[in-house]
Amino acid sequence: MGLSFVGIKSGAGIYVDANIHLYSAFKHPVYGASCRDLLIRIDEGDVYGYTSDFVLDEVLHKLMIAEVAKNYTKSAREAIVYIKKNPEVISQLEVVWAERDLLEHSHLVVLENRSLFPDFVKISKSYNLMVTDAVHVAIMSRHGLTNIATNDPDFERVAGLTVWKP
Repeated sequence: MGLSFVGIKSGAGIYVDANIHLYSAFKHPVYGASCRDLLIRIDEGDVYGYTSDFVLDEVLHKLMIAEVAKNYTKSAREAIVYIKKNPEVISQLEVVWAERDLLEHSHLVVLENRSLFPDFVKISKSYNLMVTDAVHVAIMSRHGLTNIATNDPDFERVAGLTVWKP
């Protein structure tokens, strides 16, 4: 079981997973406030936040689908088809681009993740992680990070990681 965000000490460095950004952006009724509070602590310099292009890609991709689904009353699957048939809708989105602006101007450090293959494959096999999760662990390992903010319990299987949950 992961530790609560409130226990993260000032000055700690922490890798922020996509679900933390999404809970905040979607104002999740259970996790939204604590995720937003963590992101505020990062922006205020109380905690050092790190992420990756891989995380940001996932965040913006999911926000894009959610915004189209909401605006056009479609399921997530239908939203993807709609975007493929009507690509001009992408430039008309508001929520996703506002969130992008927030991310760009936040104090999150986007870590470089050049060529993590075959590291993530070894991590995936060692800890029985999906490859996408293993990529996060490989990025963290490369940069000496041992704290992760996530609501994904799979990371609890990784020796040496401290999992912080909303």
